[in-house]
Amino acid sequence: MLVFGLLAVASLSVSGSMDVSLDAAVHVVEEGVRGLEVSYEIPHSSLAFLKDSLGYAARFRIAVQLLDPQGNPRAGDVWHRAVRVAEYDLTVSKDSTNAGSVAIRLGRDVVEARVEVRDLQSTQTAAAGFTLDVPPDGVRIRFLKDGEVLQTRTYGLRDTFKAVATVVGEGPDSDSLRFLIKQEGRIVAASTRPLVDSAGARRALLSFPVADSSGSSRFGSGSYDLETVEVGGGAAVLGRLSFRIKLPLFFDDAAYRQRVDELLYVATAQEIRHLKGVPSALREEAWRQFWDPKDPVPATDRNEKEEEYFERIDYSREHFSHGDRGFRSDRARVYVRYGPPDHKEKRPFEIDQRAYEIWSYYDSGIEFVFVDRYGFGEYLLESPKFWHEG
Repeated sequence: MLVFGLLAVASLSVSGSMDVSLDAAVHVVEEGVRGLEVSYEIPHSSLAFLKDSLGYAARFRIAVQLLDPQGNPRAGDVWHRAVRVAEYDLTVSKDSTNAGSVAIRLGRDVVEARVEVRDLQSTQTAAAGFTLDVPPDGVRIRFLKDGEVLQTRTYGLRDTFKAVATVVGEGPDSDSLRFLIKQEGRIVAASTRPLVDSAGARRALLSFPVADSSGSSRFGSGSYDLETVEVGGGAAVLGRLSFRIKLPLFFDDAAYRQRVDELLYVATAQEIRHLKGVPSALREEAWRQFWDPKDPVPATDRNEKEEEYFERIDYSREHFSHGDRGFRSDRARVYVRYGPPDHKEKRPFEIDQRAYEIWSYYDSGIEFVFVDRYGFGEYLLESPKFWHEG
């Protein structure tokens, strides 16, 4: 029995001023010919949009350069792309992205590739260089949505997950493929699908709704790997490609429970227990019932108090987790209540003195002293011992 190698797919390490996600895949174009496909996803907030008579437009360029073993350019291509939206909010929304892919054939003497993304209306750029791991025959995976290739490889709660695995080269001997869905190396789902002849190729299709009959997602939000193996052919992976599930907060059990836990500075223990026990279909209503009375400007669509609270929680998680307890730390207790201090004094560890921080809030007339008492980065509130947290 032949052993078929993995079609090389990798997320690239990107440098530069643009927030860009790049994936590279080497695959069989036709017998004896391999190709490189580079997929990209760019948040709209990383592009410079200019207003015109039709709305807002951004333009960027993707360039791919192929190099020989001596580092000399052997081939390359450039693609220009345009993004157009009707409303300004879509140019800065965190959920708005532009995704696509470009492809180029590989010559026999090509061993490296470089990719550059350049915003044509600003100085923003991003780049990645990588070695080309040209694979033998195997299986090529594509994710689909509404009959088209899903370039973002991201599915939502209302979507139907579809993946098609196409045999390239001679392919496996068996008449079916085993699909494995993994998260952090752990198998979370598996299914065997037949290989059928379609448009001159052998393909297997995996398809299922993201939500089950009750409306709950089969998976939590996050990144997953889809692998294919030959049934009865051992454990050799024939193809692998990553994808993401992105769920609304109220339908993602883990994310929702985490968000409820983060209410510890504004909710009672009883309120937290109540919110955790609400069925997923009623979570949004219960959430609004909790936050609406705290809205300082009810006439607007936003709840400024809620937004500010979670901005401070997220800041605390990001800045107070190295050796400390993140949003549960003493510094977070103060930061969530008062916001950033007017003045912060930091002293590092010395032989005869522990590291400490002093936060001063001038309007409140209060000063907080945090000490790294044990030397591991957990700053404990030293003074004042008691203070009003209402």
